[in-house]
Amino acid sequence: MIVKNYKIKNSSSTDIYISQDYNYYLELIGERDLIIITDNILYNLYPEAFKNKKCIVINHGEENKTLKTVEKIIENLIAFGADRNTLILGFGGGMICDITGFVAGVFMRGASFGFVATTLLAQVDAAIGGKNGVNFKNFKNYIGSIIQPEFVVCDANLLKTLPKLDYISGLGEVIKYAFISDLSFFEYLDENSNEILNQNPDILNYILKKCVEIKAKIVEEDSNDFGLRHILNFGHTIGHSIEIMENIPHGIAVAKGIIEEIKISVKLEYADKSLIEIAEKLISKFIPDYKCEIRQEHIDLLVKDKKKSGNMLNFVFLTNIGQPLIVKTDFQDIIKAIKS
Repeated sequence: MIVKNYKIKNSSSTDIYISQDYNYYLELIGERDLIIITDNILYNLYPEAFKNKKCIVINHGEENKTLKTVEKIIENLIAFGADRNTLILGFGGGMICDITGFVAGVFMRGASFGFVATTLLAQVDAAIGGKNGVNFKNFKNYIGSIIQPEFVVCDANLLKTLPKLDYISGLGEVIKYAFISDLSFFEYLDENSNEILNQNPDILNYILKKCVEIKAKIVEEDSNDFGLRHILNFGHTIGHSIEIMENIPHGIAVAKGIIEEIKISVKLEYADKSLIEIAEKLISKFIPDYKCEIRQEHIDLLVKDKKKSGNMLNFVFLTNIGQPLIVKTDFQDIIKAIKS
């Protein structure tokens, strides 16, 4: 099932497939030369997927999403005889998708690429929308590009081998979509929390479809992240600093960031304080340990946020469920709200 073939303005289109076996990518590449980028864990989990294929295997983990890894991948591409007609396939989670898209964008000034997204985080977020990149020192995704993949295959069956913590991390991004989209999706997550945690296939495929459609619509309107697309950063401004300082999975950090950013919304009088309790009630169903104490170390990282322009930041306030508001805000006001 194609969820949507969405046209990114002044760019290429991306076909997104849900409820499709992951091997469906073989039909999408046709007769082109194929090189797969994956990590060592997936390479051992799914040996049949890589049998008789040209593969570049990198170490699992966010700490490997660096320019050094990019160099090693490009060296391997050259050794395999890759050229601009080669299809580069990222087979993995968010880290693999991010680094594959970036490599494809810079290799010989641009090669075609697609994804088989293997984690919930990748299927609902990282693989969708064309943002690619690597980390630089303590700064997440500081070096990157916005280039759309040809296709994304989201096979929910791959989530069965996902560690529980990684699955929960993906739910952090799902929760974000519920907060920024509409009350009905928020209520759907609340009412079906047990089935979601138990990976009910019908409910899971509905969630995948819903999240992809939400993001695709936003990306269509603002592919280069200069306006509306900023709402996808909800929970991330604070969440990124939590992720780095606490060394926890991305989506769990985002969920914690959502709570903190709602508190900032309340303190700066963009939302009623009752919204904090509503948010905590939902998030606690999926992530019991959602609380976080924001320390000076977090603030020090926030000051260097790549989304800043001078002393100003397009901060995403939440005025109510489904009602995000992008406001150009003095960074000092945000810091004061955090400390108050």
